[in-house]
Amino acid sequence: MTWFIWLVISIVTTAGSNIFQRVVMREKDSDPYGTNLIFLFGTAVFTGIFALWHGFVFPPFATHFWNFLLSALLWGVGSLLLFRAYQTLGSSEIAIISVLNSVITIVASIFLLGEIFTTQKAIGTVLIIFSIWLINQTKDMSFFNQGTMYALIAAVLWGFAVTNDAFILRSYDGVSYTPVVFLLPGLLFLIYKPSSVRSFSRLRDSTFSKNMLLLTAFYAVQAVAYYIALQMSGVSSQIAPIYKSNIILTVLLAVIFLKEKDKLLFKFLSAMLVTVGVLLIK
Repeated sequence: MTWFIWLVISIVTTAGSNIFQRVVMREKDSDPYGTNLIFLFGTAVFTGIFALWHGFVFPPFATHFWNFLLSALLWGVGSLLLFRAYQTLGSSEIAIISVLNSVITIVASIFLLGEIFTTQKAIGTVLIIFSIWLINQTKDMSFFNQGTMYALIAAVLWGFAVTNDAFILRSYDGVSYTPVVFLLPGLLFLIYKPSSVRSFSRLRDSTFSKNMLLLTAFYAVQAVAYYIALQMSGVSSQIAPIYKSNIILTVLLAVIFLKEKDKLLFKFLSAMLVTVGVLLIK
């Protein structure tokens, strides 16, 4: 298959994982902590299989211990907050709000990695922030509602996580890093709350286990497919803009499968603006 086909697979599975994350969390008795734990370990298994096939390289914990610990905390807590956000917000809202991590990554990279902030990136940043404000007009509630705040904080944490990852990956294999970045937060959560292991008993529920299997599989496939597309193409500036179409696809799938049809004009306008904004800051 060509790099473009792999990229399409990544786009579709990214949107699919967004949908299934909402499906899992919209039930009234949903458990963000336990579900996040299952998600982390499940995705680590799927991506770990690919990493072993690709040629797994053991993490350089000795030289980058604190960076790996920071990565585990940022990705783990961000993932937990995102599961909480999915309890009250739709897939389309979160897909757009989560793009704020690109802005945070830019700001962090300027101060920590010495990157340059251009006028084009400034315009893109403004468009992303405006689109986040606009998407919050789709619900008759305050901008600072609980679900929105969880999604925003998760985006901020993941933005810093990407910058930290960029530092680690200067001297480490990206494919090998993928399962590690899911496994470490899971282990930290188990150490912090050992009783959370009981959450795995929920997998006896066939509906829940089916949705979690699809969520973790979709999330793992999107990561692996994206890496293959990038490796085959070799041009990140070509891959990244096309990949961002997953935002619009998420909005479409949420309308079709989750019946998130309230104020569609605001949602599609926000999706288009945030996509343009991301293209500008890349």
